[in-house]
Amino acid sequence: MAPGAAGIARFTVVEFIAVVAGSIIGLLATALVGWLFQDIPFGTVAASAGYYVLALVTVALFSALYAYLPGTPATLASLAVGILLPTVIVRFSFDAPQPLGTLLLLHVVFALVALSVYRFVHAGGLPGTQPTRP
Repeated sequence: MAPGAAGIARFTVVEFIAVVAGSIIGLLATALVGWLFQDIPFGTVAASAGYYVLALVTVALFSALYAYLPGTPATLASLAVGILLPTVIVRFSFDAPQPLGTLLLLHVVFALVALSVYRFVHAGGLPGTQPTRP
C-alpha cells in the first residue's frame, strides 16, 4: 500500500469511528436529559432502533458538511442540521407527544454532544493526516 492509500484508509476508519461514537453518545445524552428533566422514559429513546438510525444519518451529514465546507461554516451548518433534522423527523415521523419546544431542547443537547464527540475523535485520531480535499 502506498503512503497515500494508507492515509486515506486511516481517514476512513477514523471517520467511521467518529460518526458511530458521536451518534451513540449523543443519543444516550439526549435520552438521559429527557429522562432527568422532561420525564421521558430513558428506554423509549435509548432502546429504539429508529432513533439510532436517525442519529447515524444526522452525524453522517456532519461528516459530509465538514468534507465540503471550511471549519466555522461546517460547525454552524452541523449544529443547524443536528437540531432541525431530528426535530422535524421525530415530530412528524415518530409522532412524538412532546411539544415542539421540548423536542428542540433535546435536539440542541444531541447536536452539541454529537458534534463535540465527532470533533474530539477527529482531533485525537488524525493529527495532521487528513487527505487534501479535491
